[in-house]
Amino acid sequence: MGEVASDVDSEVDEAERAVARRIGFVTRPVRGLVNAPHLLVLVVLGIWVSCSLAYAVLEDKGPIEGLWWGIVTGSTVGYGDFYPSSTAGRAIGAVLIVSMLVLVPIAIGHVIANLVFDKESLAVAAVLEDVHERISRLEHLTLASLEAQHGREWLERRLAEHEAADAATTDVAEQMLAMFAQKNDPQDLPGAAS
Repeated sequence: MGEVASDVDSEVDEAERAVARRIGFVTRPVRGLVNAPHLLVLVVLGIWVSCSLAYAVLEDKGPIEGLWWGIVTGSTVGYGDFYPSSTAGRAIGAVLIVSMLVLVPIAIGHVIANLVFDKESLAVAAVLEDVHERISRLEHLTLASLEAQHGREWLERRLAEHEAADAATTDVAEQMLAMFAQKNDPQDLPGAAS
């Protein structure tokens, strides 16, 4: 029974990796765009202007009328004073509406996230800064005391030993992080396109 469950789990894992490889070419750029607010704003503006001007050309309207149509359509207000009569114009309208419905709320989320003032985080940051300052002073005083008690050479040997132990610990931690990052990165999966 356990062997069957293991086979099913491995097949599911393989299917998940295959799906991640197939949609990775879409999700990676989208994830990059969503996490780059300045680029996101430029893309929103680019889509709005290009769709507006394409509408103006396709529907034989002026650029100002095209930009007005783009604002009204992209915001999904839809006054009805301008609307596309050609199939290509309607396709441009559909692209504008869908892209604005998806991208504008994400951009607004970035703006709101930057406006929110978290008093607790600031308090925690101030306490952490104070703790780091105190630890630094204690470290300085401890080193001075140890040097006065045992001499500079003894202190340097002990510090070198501790640095070597810290480096070994850091290496293990970095290896574990690299292992988890590699496991969760669909690009590093076997058969993934580079």
